[in-house]
Amino acid sequence: MMSESNADGMMNPEPEREVIELEELSQKIDGISRQLEAIKEAEKKKNEPDALGWDDITQEIVGAVTFALPFLFTGELWEVAKAISIERAMLIFLLTLSIAYLFLVKSRLGNMKREELFHLPKRLISVSVISYTTSAFLIYLYDINGVAHFTPVQYLNATVIVSAFAVIGAIAVDMVK
Repeated sequence: MMSESNADGMMNPEPEREVIELEELSQKIDGISRQLEAIKEAEKKKNEPDALGWDDITQEIVGAVTFALPFLFTGELWEVAKAISIERAMLIFLLTLSIAYLFLVKSRLGNMKREELFHLPKRLISVSVISYTTSAFLIYLYDINGVAHFTPVQYLNATVIVSAFAVIGAIAVDMVK
């Protein structure tokens, strides 16, 4: 590209400098445009409902263990587990699942994707399985069964009672993101 001459007959470098500056400006605008698109995509993903994944399962396990452990070591809980009937334990089980269902499905506290398996919310299934399995395992692991001298029905009762707290913990930790 030819530069224009000024009054002294010298070449004027201004048009070349302007072209270079325009190219640099154009590159910067393109870079900003790409960054803006990336930010828009990240915001879109952030606002999408969270599908049940391994990170959620891990959080549920942590919540269930964290909330179950303090109640596991109370003698009062062992006495209640020995004293209540299996019918009452099943009522506690159903009440716990009902509260968990209401909390997960109807509360709208978390940005969770609605996913179902056999017409039941997947999170309710995962929270329940994790909480009850964790509670039963912790009772076995710490030999609460041996210390408290539970019968099989009392072991089930203790699992149901401890799981009431484990379910709450699993849901609470899963919803915190």
